[in-house]
Amino acid sequence: MKKLLILPVLFAMLPFAAFAQTPTITSQPAATTIAFTGFISASLSVGASVAEGQIHSFQWFSNTVNSNVGGMPIAGATSERFPIPANLTSGEHFFFIEVRASGGAAIRSNVAVVRVFDFDECDLC
Repeated sequence: MKKLLILPVLFAMLPFAAFAQTPTITSQPAATTIAFTGFISASLSVGASVAEGQIHSFQWFSNTVNSNVGGMPIAGATSERFPIPANLTSGEHFFFIEVRASGGAAIRSNVAVVRVFDFDECDLC
C-alpha cells in the first residue's frame, strides 16, 4: 500500500507549470498588410485555444526585424485583436503575438509584416 502513495506525492511535488499545455494558434495574423501613411485603420488578429480549464493571455510585440524572436512588448496590446498604430511611418514594420496558457506555457505567432507607403511612393495609386 505504501507504493500507491508514492505516485500522488511525486505529482504534488511537481510545479504547476509542468502540467500546463501549450496553447494552439488556430489562425495566424495576416502575413502582409499594406497601408498608407495617414490612412491606417486596419487591425491584426489571431485565433487561439487552450486546454479545458486553462485561461490564456495575449501580448503583441513589435520587432525591428522579420522575426518572432526577441521584440518589444507593446503596452496595452493584450487581446486577440491589435489595431495597427495609425502613426506608423513609411517602411516595413514587424509584429507578432505571444499566447500564454495559465501555468506558463506559451507559443508565438508567425510575423505579420505591415508595409506602409506614402501615396507618392505608390505606383498603383
